[in-house]
Amino acid sequence: MKVDWDDEHTGVASFLLHHDLDEWEARFSPYDEELYRAVFDYVTPADIVIEIGAGDLRLALRLAQHAQQVYAIEVNPLLVARSLERIGFSLPRNLAVICANALDFPVPAGVTVGVLLMRHCRHFGHYFDRLQAAGCRWLLTNARWKYGLEVIDLKAPRIPFAELAEGWYACRCGDVGYVGTGSCPDLDPVEVVDCPACNPEAQ
Repeated sequence: MKVDWDDEHTGVASFLLHHDLDEWEARFSPYDEELYRAVFDYVTPADIVIEIGAGDLRLALRLAQHAQQVYAIEVNPLLVARSLERIGFSLPRNLAVICANALDFPVPAGVTVGVLLMRHCRHFGHYFDRLQAAGCRWLLTNARWKYGLEVIDLKAPRIPFAELAEGWYACRCGDVGYVGTGSCPDLDPVEVVDCPACNPEAQ
């Protein structure tokens, strides 16, 4: 199922503006089975999961088979309506579907895993901070590196960007890159805070 913003619906531009979303960020397009299976590898029956940008609920339905509770957040009301119509009375008891802007929706108490599969995400830092503040432990995402699945420990220590002399980095704001001369290309990325993208006015 695909409900795109270029369907013949009026008010799309104002909807996107009102919700502080650009067109690419608001679109839904499914990912491949390999990525979904990678997500399942990090979800246990004890987990409470929030999926940000749940689209047509295809992943949320399967997450409900692996987790204790799933909250599926999707901003597109047309997509949510058609998905729920398709699912009908087969909606799992442990799957809560919320048509809302995830930028505004409070992270439910007890959430342990956040899922953010959205390569065009402009608000990574916002979601990162809110999940971390809510006590969530893991963020499963492709939003920073734009490919594969990154498993982020939200409770892991992060160093100031200024202390990194050489190597790859990944910042809580969503920016990634390399610092130095390129002499350590095979090192794992270091989790940092306060990278140049966090405060471009200071550059």
